[in-house]
Amino acid sequence: MVLLIATAAGTRIVSGAQPADPNDLIWFADIDQPAATLMRGAGVPGGFKTAVVSWNVRTPRGSSIEVRLRAHVDAHWTRWYEMGIWSADGTSGTRHSVAGQRDADGEVETDTLALHAVADKFEVQVASHPGASGAAPQLRALAVATSLAPDNGGSVDPPPRGAIAELPVPERSQRIATSPDAKGGGGDSWCSPTSVSMVMAYWAAATGHPQWDVDVAAVADGVYDPVYDGCGNWPFNVAFASEHGLAGFVRQLPSLADVEMLVARGVPVIASIAVKPGELDGSPYPKTEGHLLVIRGFTAAGDVIVNDPYGEPGAVRRVYARAQFSHVWQAGSNGTVYIIAPPDMIRTLR
Repeated sequence: MVLLIATAAGTRIVSGAQPADPNDLIWFADIDQPAATLMRGAGVPGGFKTAVVSWNVRTPRGSSIEVRLRAHVDAHWTRWYEMGIWSADGTSGTRHSVAGQRDADGEVETDTLALHAVADKFEVQVASHPGASGAAPQLRALAVATSLAPDNGGSVDPPPRGAIAELPVPERSQRIATSPDAKGGGGDSWCSPTSVSMVMAYWAAATGHPQWDVDVAAVADGVYDPVYDGCGNWPFNVAFASEHGLAGFVRQLPSLADVEMLVARGVPVIASIAVKPGELDGSPYPKTEGHLLVIRGFTAAGDVIVNDPYGEPGAVRRVYARAQFSHVWQAGSNGTVYIIAPPDMIRTLR
């Protein structure tokens, strides 16, 4: 990857790197100055058919960023797809996904570019829009997660590494979360902001930063996507945490072994799942087309200890059978997770 910063004097290279592991398809770039940005991707090993862009940014009131991605497919570049328009200030209409982006090469499904054919490289472009005061967004990092094809739950998860101490992630239930306008369906639909709220509260207590403890309704208000009409836009949830001083990215992980390593280092992981009837014993729902929860530990047998935000108060902590959880996670979202941590730690987790 080559990261370019466009300035008034022209475009210059400021940093560049490839993933350390060619099978670890997450590109992450630290950015230390506000400007229009172009991330030019080198060849992606094995190619990719889906891509998710996430970002860490501070957007002063009224300012925003516009994130675009294009892919190189069959010897041509696709159009620039709009991957999201983001602002911490949701009142100005500058935070939303972009609908209606289907063409011969692929389409954007809210936050994910899904291509019809395999691409071999990508580029990401970020436009910076100052607010009325002239204050510009402070873009600190970009991440691109690429994937070749959905797992469909057919992969074999490595053997568990044994018990991993539970992290003291506060338990919060989306079922009782309320707000005057109930954006995106209200608490009953707020699995993602509730999960983010729990993880932010964990880091607030662990690091002595009380400002990181944000209640569920405030997170929901801060991540709401009016085009999607929901609070589950993956990059928006990560961006919200970054606006408050944390850092993070969206990515796909191939197995629970990767999650075990993160939890063992003290990092709770927000995972996206989809459940059909009978697939996840002990869950507070018979089925769900999409749901997010927090993985906080593992039992000696390798079963997954979670905070499931759909549980009622007092019943948020759950233990799910490892094989069942691995299936609903990989088949449901191709192993999608949010990884959120303090900025100095996030650089060691990518």
